[in-house]
Amino acid sequence: MAERGNLAKESTPKLFALCEEVGDRHCGHVEYWGMAFDDHAAIVSATGRMNGSFRSAESARQRLARIGSQELHLMWV
Repeated sequence: MAERGNLAKESTPKLFALCEEVGDRHCGHVEYWGMAFDDHAAIVSATGRMNGSFRSAESARQRLARIGSQELHLMWV
């Protein structure tokens, strides 16, 4: 049983958020939530209306920033 617990801990994805900066650096909000795995990153929009899979968290940030007019920042949770 402990071995399965260790397996789950070792394969836990890293959580991240893609945040939009509004005005000065102290204002903004989360646009997307994500999970980074060893070989890809999965995201879902904060509204739940969009999801996707990317090569990495940084790749998701770059591609999604091109879609909108916002500048997205990668924040590890």
